[in-house]
Amino acid sequence: MITTTAMPHPTTEPSRQLRRAQARAAVPAAAQTTPQTEGRRLTQAILDAASAKAAAAAQAATLAKAQLAQAEVQAWLKDMDARLAVIFAHPEQNLGEIEEELAGSVKEPLRLLAERAAQLKANAVPCQCPEHHCELMDQKFLSRTIYSRFGLLTIWRRYGFCSRCGQWHFPADYALGLGRKAPASPYVQEISALLVSKMPVEQAVLVAQRLGLDLSRCGMHQEAHRQGLKAQDWRAQLVGQLGTWEQIQQVASVAAEGPPVQPFILVIEIDAWDIRERNDWGKTKELRQQGKKPERWHWVYMATVFRLDHRGQTAGQRAVITQRGYAATRLGIEALSAQLYREALARGLGQAQLVLVIADGALWIWNLAKDRFPDARQQLDLFHAEEHLWAVAHDLYGKGTPEAQAWVAPLLQQIRDDQTVALIAALTELKPRLMEAQQKKVQTQIEYFEHNAQRMKYKEVLDARKACEEGTSTQEQKQLATRPVGSGAIESACRQYQCRFKRTGQFWTTAGDEALMCLETLWRNGRWHELYPHAKPSVALN
Repeated sequence: MITTTAMPHPTTEPSRQLRRAQARAAVPAAAQTTPQTEGRRLTQAILDAASAKAAAAAQAATLAKAQLAQAEVQAWLKDMDARLAVIFAHPEQNLGEIEEELAGSVKEPLRLLAERAAQLKANAVPCQCPEHHCELMDQKFLSRTIYSRFGLLTIWRRYGFCSRCGQWHFPADYALGLGRKAPASPYVQEISALLVSKMPVEQAVLVAQRLGLDLSRCGMHQEAHRQGLKAQDWRAQLVGQLGTWEQIQQVASVAAEGPPVQPFILVIEIDAWDIRERNDWGKTKELRQQGKKPERWHWVYMATVFRLDHRGQTAGQRAVITQRGYAATRLGIEALSAQLYREALARGLGQAQLVLVIADGALWIWNLAKDRFPDARQQLDLFHAEEHLWAVAHDLYGKGTPEAQAWVAPLLQQIRDDQTVALIAALTELKPRLMEAQQKKVQTQIEYFEHNAQRMKYKEVLDARKACEEGTSTQEQKQLATRPVGSGAIESACRQYQCRFKRTGQFWTTAGDEALMCLETLWRNGRWHELYPHAKPSVALN
C-alpha cells in the first residue's frame, strides 16, 4: 500500500495590508483609536482635569474652618491604636519606638489641618498689589504645592495683574511667608538654612530626615542658598541704617534702653583666615596663558565684640563669654568694618567706659580701628608678640633646643615688663653677629616691635593677676585682672567658623560662602528670629 505524505505549503511573507489587518483584529475594538478619537479623548481629559481643578478651587474658596471631619478623626484614632498595638505586642521596643510611631500617626492629620489653616489665611488676604496696594486686575485662582514640616500642602491662591508695576502677583504668598517661587514653608526654609550652614548638605539631608522632613539634596542646597541671600539683604538693611549721624545715634539709643548699668569695658578682637574658592575652577590654563596666577585661597575677615562684664566661668573654672557679637565676611575689609561697627553699637559702644581693640598686629586691623574706633585703646595680642620672639630663637638655635629656650626667656620677660625699648635694643645689638639672611629676619621682627611698641602694655594686668593668685590684690587689681591680654576670643571664633568652611574637600564660590557665612553669623548673634519671625528669640552663641 502506498502512503502519501502531505507536504507543507511553502510559506510566504504576508503583505503590509494583511499585517495591519491582523494587528487591528488582535486589538479590542475599544482600544482602537484614530487621530480624531485620540484628539477627542485628550480634549475630554483636559476638560475633566479643568473641571476637577475648578471644583477644588471653589471648594477651597468656600472653606470656613480649619478642622478635621469626624471620619478623618476616626481614621486617625484607628491608625494610632493600630500602631500602639504593634508596640505593646513587642516588649523589647522602648520609648524611642513609641515616639516614632506616634509622630508618624499624627503627621497626616496635622498636614490636613495645616493645609486648611493655610487655605483660610490665603482666602482672607485681599487680592491687592503688595507694593501699590491697589486691586489686581484679571483675578484668577491657581494652586501651589509646597513642602512643609508635615508633608506636601496644596494651597489655592487668588492672583491678578497690577497695571502700575506691570506684574502678576499672588498676595497670599506674601502673607504665608512664601514670597516668589519659594518651594517650601517658612519652617522648612529655616531648617534648610540652619542645617546647611552647620554641615555639608549631604549630612543635612540625613539630619532633616530624622526631623521628619523628606527633602532632596538639590532642593535643600538651593533653599539654603536662597535663605543666605535673604540674610545678606537683611544685613545690608542693618548696615544701611548707619548712613547718617542721626541714624547712628538712634541705633546707639536702642542699645542703651533699659535700667542703668555699671561702667563696663567693650572688647573688640579682629582677625582673618583663608578659605578655598573655586570661582576660577577649570580656567587655570587660560589664566596662565594670560599671565595671571590662579587664586585658590582668599581671606575671610572676622571680628567679635563683647562686654568684659559678660565674661564668667563654668563649673570647671573655665572662662566663658556669656554674650557676644560676631562679624564675618568675604567681601573685604570695608564690609567687615561696617558690619563690626553696627554690631559694636548694638553691644553698647556708645555707653562703654573704655573700648579695647586687640589684634595680632596686622596693619589693616589698626587702620580699621583708627577709622571706626578712634578713641579705643589698641593692644597687641601677647601670644603673637611672644611668637615673633620665638621665631627668632628657632631660627638662631633650632626649634625646641635648650639654647633657644635660654636665649628667649629674658626677652619674653622684657615683653611682660613693658620693656619694649630694651627688647628692640637687644635685637639690634644682635644683628651684626648674624649672617645676612638672619639679619633680614631679625630686622623684620625689630620693625614689628617698633610699629607696635605703644600697643604692648601688659605689666599692669599681669601684676594684678599675680596679686589675685597670691591673695594680696586690691579691688582695683581685681578689676584689672579680668582684662584680656590676648585675642583668644577671636582665635576661637575663627576656628569655629573653619569647622564648617574648611573641611576636607570643601570648595566654595564667593556667593556661596558669603551667603552661608551670613546665616551662621546671624545665628551666633542671637538674631535668627528677626529673619524667621516664627522662631523663638534666642541668646547669642558664644
